[in-house]
Amino acid sequence: MQTFTLATLFLTVALAAQDAPVKEVKPKGTDKPAAAPAKLAVKRIDFKGAYADLPEQGMDLTALLMGGGAQAKDFYEMLGKVDALAADASDAPIFLDLTQPVMVNLAQLAEIERAFSKLRRAGKKTYAYLESADATRYQLAALCDEIAIADMGGLDLVAPALSITYMKDLYDLLGIHYDVVRCGDFKGAAEPYMVSKMSDHLRAHLTEMVARMNSEIVQRIAMRRGLRAERVRELQGKRVLTAAEAKAAGLVDRVVPWAGADKGAVQMLGRDDLAFESVLAGKKKRQSFNPLSFLSELMSPKRDKEIEEPALVVLHLNGPIVDGDKAQAGTLVSGATANLIRSVAADANVKGVVVRVNSPGGSATASEAIRIALAELASKKPTVFSMGRVAGSGGYWITCIGRPIFAEVGTITGSIGVLAVKPNLGPLFRRVGMHDEMIALDPSAEMMSAERGWTDGEKTQIQGMIDDVYTRFLNLVATSRGLRVEDVKPLAGGRVYSGNHASELKLIDKVGGLSDALAFVKKEAKVEGEIDVTHMPQPRSFIDGLAEELLSVRTLIPDGPVRILLQRLGAATGACTVLRDALQGGSPLRVWALAPDLEVRF
Repeated sequence: MQTFTLATLFLTVALAAQDAPVKEVKPKGTDKPAAAPAKLAVKRIDFKGAYADLPEQGMDLTALLMGGGAQAKDFYEMLGKVDALAADASDAPIFLDLTQPVMVNLAQLAEIERAFSKLRRAGKKTYAYLESADATRYQLAALCDEIAIADMGGLDLVAPALSITYMKDLYDLLGIHYDVVRCGDFKGAAEPYMVSKMSDHLRAHLTEMVARMNSEIVQRIAMRRGLRAERVRELQGKRVLTAAEAKAAGLVDRVVPWAGADKGAVQMLGRDDLAFESVLAGKKKRQSFNPLSFLSELMSPKRDKEIEEPALVVLHLNGPIVDGDKAQAGTLVSGATANLIRSVAADANVKGVVVRVNSPGGSATASEAIRIALAELASKKPTVFSMGRVAGSGGYWITCIGRPIFAEVGTITGSIGVLAVKPNLGPLFRRVGMHDEMIALDPSAEMMSAERGWTDGEKTQIQGMIDDVYTRFLNLVATSRGLRVEDVKPLAGGRVYSGNHASELKLIDKVGGLSDALAFVKKEAKVEGEIDVTHMPQPRSFIDGLAEELLSVRTLIPDGPVRILLQRLGAATGACTVLRDALQGGSPLRVWALAPDLEVRF
């Protein structure tokens, strides 16, 4: 039997008290759990895919067969979201995820650069993460305060280059010959039809243009990275750099493990509790395919929304210029475009217009119809032009109304010249066992036959027509730019220029983007305070252009794979409209104001 003394009892109680949890006595109302530390909010910009001023999508059979054809995103919608960050009240850092391919042109890059300048002035800190980056993605990254690159990544810092597809040898092989009558030795749009390789004088001329376009890229990188321009050119010459070489050259700030953009942001910001907010995220609902809805869209053309409040209008004129009445996705059709311009001119809520031109030109008659409509618009509303990636030949023609013109350094413009082109498909027809029989009263009835070329006499006749149109072009430029025809002639002949060179030659008024043009027209319209900006027309989609494309294929005579093949070959060299005119038959002789089909690669 165990006995307990009083001392033992006190000791037992004391030991038990030590082991028992101590209950904290809190003041009334303070029993809520402590809040977790707030995560660091980060504004995330995922640049990826293609961006277009007017994101239209026509039906391109070649692109669809090759797995492409995805519709581009709205560039100005994206730019507006980036611009809005400058006014954001928070001090959240901005993080660029540049791991995916991005397709923007040099004119668009200049617009993005201005948006990031606003962010810097607003005190925003910007960071960029790269893995394997091309020159486009690196230029976007260079706009930021700090750049990180994955350790297994690298940079392809290639300078811009121009590419023109010469297919004369293939046409000869197929039995397709072209007759070309032109004004100006520098009319590069004609060369792919006439010769197998680029002429020396055109190569020298285009090399100078590329050098001027690259000067803006070099300046952008040199200024943001604290490098000499000569050093940037050396790095462009080397082109391919490893991550370590890029850091040693001062092109990036740090090399991080290849663990993805999120981990890259953690290393740059020094915190692992990041809360990302996507700036460019869309909120589109997933919809199932509805055949009735598809047919309804196919049969009902898209219409522009009415402008219900005072606004400035950005009128997008995009694509090759062709004659016709019905709008087509990715094409500037004269009748439909002129009607749109007149509707804008008649709208009392439109206080001013910026005409945004992205066109390599096309039909001279269609260009003149659009120019006349624009002149009428300018007589009623403050109007100014803003050139995008290209505004050449017919695309320059339509700006000749005596109003101010803004262009970017990377804009391709000029190409003041005209030509007439006709394919001679006789050898091909004979190879596939077909030919036309014509009953005609005059030999001239066969002038536009697809089965033969022009005679010397016919070429003389057509040259006279081309000369008349060219003279008109020179006079339009001289009058609208306040120059003498004698001053314009040395600049014409089909020569093309970068935006800054065109400014020096007085072919445009100022190097600047859409925002500069909007500020100019707003001031001219005497608009005080904020005003809405409306972009027109509404982008047309694949469905919107399907009916027109099917119709054009149906009207190729005779139907068959040979004619469809010819159409695709024409598209490959920018000659789709030329071939289509010849194949449809009955078309009058067209005079073309076409810029060279230049593809800028960088």
